[in-house]
Amino acid sequence: MKTFGRIYRAIVEPDDPKGFVAILPAIPGLVAHGDSEETAVGLLRELLRNRLVQLEGAGQSLPEDNIQIVWDEEDEEAGAKLITVEV
Repeated sequence: MKTFGRIYRAIVEPDDPKGFVAILPAIPGLVAHGDSEETAVGLLRELLRNRLVQLEGAGQSLPEDNIQIVWDEEDEEAGAKLITVEV
């Protein structure tokens, strides 16, 4: 499995009616759903790795994690978490 030595921030939150959603703001549209937080994050990591392999294969630069994420108490109260994903 290819590694890139990169760390990206992700948002994980409950997805009603059940399960979790994990979002990677640095790459628009990169979203994963899972029955558990761990499953959603694992799928997101896999999607991220695949995307980076695709970009590298096409000779494109890899995205940087330089997106500003606005975070407040309401996010935490809703059960959202800000985590890091390493690939």
